[in-house]
Amino acid sequence: MSGDLVQFLVSLPLPVMLLVALSVPLLMAFAIGQMILSAFTPQELTANSTVGIAKYGFVVEVYAVVAALTLVGSWEIYQTSRDHLQREAGGLYLLALSVPSYGEAAQAPRRAEMYASLRDYASAVATKDWPHMIAANGRSGSDVEFQRLTRAFVDAEPLTGAQQALAQNVVGWIAQVSEARIARLSQHSRTFGTLIWILVLTVSVAVLVFQWFVGSASNGVHYAMGAVIALIVGVVIVVAGKLGFPFNGEPPFLSPSPFYQMMAVGLSL
Repeated sequence: MSGDLVQFLVSLPLPVMLLVALSVPLLMAFAIGQMILSAFTPQELTANSTVGIAKYGFVVEVYAVVAALTLVGSWEIYQTSRDHLQREAGGLYLLALSVPSYGEAAQAPRRAEMYASLRDYASAVATKDWPHMIAANGRSGSDVEFQRLTRAFVDAEPLTGAQQALAQNVVGWIAQVSEARIARLSQHSRTFGTLIWILVLTVSVAVLVFQWFVGSASNGVHYAMGAVIALIVGVVIVVAGKLGFPFNGEPPFLSPSPFYQMMAVGLSL
């Protein structure tokens, strides 16, 4: 449930996401503070400040570790997903560059099929795979188009020595696209599980709560501390969420723009 909540938050337009992610912890901090200050007198809080500081220090250390691991894990998800997309798009680009090498008159239908298969596969990735990647459900919609792409290039019969030499590279580029595609389809659903997000949000709430048990002679100091901590919590959730769900949001960290460009390959010829 917490993972779905974070994914929904990330899917919002960035200004709205920032507003929600920063204002909700801030309102929670003030509401919790109001309840605690109404239930305990300043003298009671000051008398137990030693215990409060010790417990708050422990909670802060736990939060720091959880926040650091969350950000590192989210960054790894983003970076790996980006690398997979770059390898896949790079392989498609190299395949597109190889098509003019099949320049014999008898190979005109084969060239047309190569370009068409590239366009159809890029279109399937952008329009069929991408919604599944946003939903992080591990499904694919480009299987048929990838099979067509593979057959279009692998079945091409070399007629010249240059084409025979190129055919070996074509097999490697097809393999590159295949490997990156499989990794992309498995990686995009590899977001933090529900238990991880529950831990992140639970520790965040604990930090907001426990800071109010640190004694202070001024309520203004409490509210100022609560506001700062709430903003830090909100920023951590925003950054971790955007990195952990890089295909979501407006704008997303990773978009299908390279595949949209490939959808026009060969049309000007």
